[in-house]
Amino acid sequence: MRSDSKAKQWSPIFTGSGIDSPDYTNVQELKYLDMVISEALRLYPPGFRFARDVDEDCMVNGQFLPKGATLEIPAGYLHYDPEYWPEPEKFIPERHPFVYLPFGAGPRSCVGMRLAQLEIKMALVHIFRKFNIVACTDTKVPLMLKSHTTLGPKNGIYVTITNREIEGEPATPPAEEE
Repeated sequence: MRSDSKAKQWSPIFTGSGIDSPDYTNVQELKYLDMVISEALRLYPPGFRFARDVDEDCMVNGQFLPKGATLEIPAGYLHYDPEYWPEPEKFIPERHPFVYLPFGAGPRSCVGMRLAQLEIKMALVHIFRKFNIVACTDTKVPLMLKSHTTLGPKNGIYVTITNREIEGEPATPPAEEE
């Protein structure tokens, strides 16, 4: 993660900007955290393709799709398309969400999307207020991915977790490991 991105992400969490006790209302104010989560899901979407059944014969971009066919939308591929995402392999939370489909889209998108986004934010705020998390050298960067039903790290992600209170650290952003 880039240093400036990390500083923006952590600042409201650690500076006590009205978030003494994270709850539904105050985590909604962490807009930059929303961007960080969106960028992480763009780079590593758990669902990397979506299938849709064709209800009736139709043409899409000059391609005939017969009724009953299954159409697969490669969300993972679209998230790395440089036409929509300049420097797609880089973590840049400030991106505008052009072709962003980690939860699908349209009437059949994930019904749990809002709940999942809230749970992610609440978990991250609670975890990062109490712990430092630093990647270990055993974590291979860039991540090699494996795909089965969902996308995940092929060789795992190894981290060191330390308690902020035990270390006597003030509530500040974790140090960037070189």
